[in-house]
Amino acid sequence: MRAGLIQALGPMRHILCTFIVLLVLGTASASEPSLVSDQELSLGGIALSDTEAAVLRRLGQPRRTTETGDFLNIRMDYPGLTVWLGDERRVGAVLSTSKQHCTPAGVCPGMPFVKAKAKYGPPLVSGREDGTFMEYPSSQSSCWLQIAVSRGIVKSVSAECQP
Repeated sequence: MRAGLIQALGPMRHILCTFIVLLVLGTASASEPSLVSDQELSLGGIALSDTEAAVLRRLGQPRRTTETGDFLNIRMDYPGLTVWLGDERRVGAVLSTSKQHCTPAGVCPGMPFVKAKAKYGPPLVSGREDGTFMEYPSSQSSCWLQIAVSRGIVKSVSAECQP
């Protein structure tokens, strides 16, 4: 008569079962990305849905303004910060490549990603047509925070919404 693996382990079977349960629970929670509030969807003081007038008051005239012809039809370029306007000339996306334009929690380009992860938790890792990003969906809207990372360093942070 053959004994099964669990039977053969005798008293060790409880430890093995506990280990398997913890492994499964750890894997399940690791696959769930952390969520952020809409308050975190702001860079350098520019938040999604801000008006063009609010952007101009805060940052002044952009270095360059471009009509894109896309859904977010106006692109405003500032040093280290790009702002896209859409419907009703409101901010639809914002991108920071400068340590001077951070999220309210203090996540900035140039910092180690482990610090961002310590603030926000595990991200959703997303492969997109222009690269792989660490993303934090909003708990309040269809928007998200997107972080580009290279060699463990945050290269850019953006806030955007699903059109």
